[in-house]
Amino acid sequence: MVTSISTSIPSPLEPIDLDPVPIPGVAVHPLSALVDDRGSLTEIFRSTWGLGAMHQWTALTLGKRVVRGPSVHRRHCDAVITLAGELQIGMRDLREKSPAFLRAFRLTLSTRRPALVLIPPGVMHAFYAATEPTLVLVGNTHEYDPDDDIKCRWQDVPLDLDESVLGTHDERARPLDDVLATLRALT
Repeated sequence: MVTSISTSIPSPLEPIDLDPVPIPGVAVHPLSALVDDRGSLTEIFRSTWGLGAMHQWTALTLGKRVVRGPSVHRRHCDAVITLAGELQIGMRDLREKSPAFLRAFRLTLSTRRPALVLIPPGVMHAFYAATEPTLVLVGNTHEYDPDDDIKCRWQDVPLDLDESVLGTHDERARPLDDVLATLRALT
């Protein structure tokens, strides 16, 4: 006979405090893992959390010391969860009417401190696996549309990431000034 007892994982780190996120609209929803002798269970999304409906989910892998992005969206929000490894999300607010316009911020997600991060439209973001290969799940409030995925050259945008990253070349990536002009023209 197998008996099972569920407990929450005690985090070695303090719970995520939403106040220090200096970019309006970026929300961090701490997640709880229930652990027993069979493994663990973590709810990663509920519609009752008020984060909006997710219409697409995509799994990304990043090798150690690799950056993906940066990109910014005009219409959709991203919901980001780290499933394995540690992920740094570098963000910069590109909404000209925001009190945090052009402010950079870095947030680190890991399986040791599970959380869902909601990134609103107008906030440029890049994903960086600094210390180990990382598996990330990204939900979108709209299905993928290349016209809503505005890429920036990762070298042009200081996102508060480690300077020695290995970026990828993307033909659609453009200088930051062009990204800002595109956002202005589309609003």
